[in-house]
This record gives sequence, C-alpha cells and structure tokens, in this order.
Amino acid sequence: MSHFTETRIWQSTKPYESEQSNLARSSNGNGASIHDDGIKTLRRQLISLNAWPEAGDAFLELLDQVQGCGATLVPTDYDWLPQVAESAYKGEDIGARYPSIFQKLLAFPELRQKFLQALHIRSVGV
Repeated sequence: MSHFTETRIWQSTKPYESEQSNLARSSNGNGASIHDDGIKTLRRQLISLNAWPEAGDAFLELLDQVQGCGATLVPTDYDWLPQVAESAYKGEDIGARYPSIFQKLLAFPELRQKFLQALHIRSVGV
C-alpha cells in the first residue's frame, strides 16, 4: 500500500487552515478543483517523464477530502523545485521520493507553476 493511499494518519490529523490553503481552494472562485488545468498539466508532464507516482491518481481522488490537513507552504519549498525537477526529468517517482513536495504541488497553484517552469528549464538545458 502506498503512503498516499494510507488514510489512518489523515483521520487523526486535525485540519490546518493556512492562508495558502485558503488561497488554493479559492483560486477559481468556486474552490479549488483537483481537476484544474494546472494539475492536468502537471500530471501530463510527469507521466511523459515516467515520474508520475503509482498512487498519484488515487491521491488526486483523496485530495478534496484532505485539503488543508497539515499542508502548509513554506518559502523553503521553492528551494526544492530544481532538485525535484531534476529527479522527475530522470524518470524518478517524485511522489515516493518527495511526498511532501508532491502533495504541495497538487495543493498550491503557484508552487506547481514554478515547478513546471523548472521542468521546462531543465528540458531545454538552460
């Protein structure tokens, strides 16, 4: 069983409502949808690199239920993006290797956009 689909910890975790979580949910006016274009783009890019986690789709299905449970965006998360992009470009399962960052990529549109930019920069060799 993947750590993404193991929900016992989510049941014992109290939701943490951060300012970033509220922004992520209200980004499209009706609340964040796990099927927004940014997540579809992220999924498509990672699948093409063979870096989409095996449990990634199951995690997406659970994302609405756990929105705000402990996921807080901190400035150092952005520092990880080049390393995570490099791993993704090598075809590594970033969900298994960087589970916290993967969850935040799904939850926070700005972080996701910066990651997609880092992937693009890596792909063109800049």
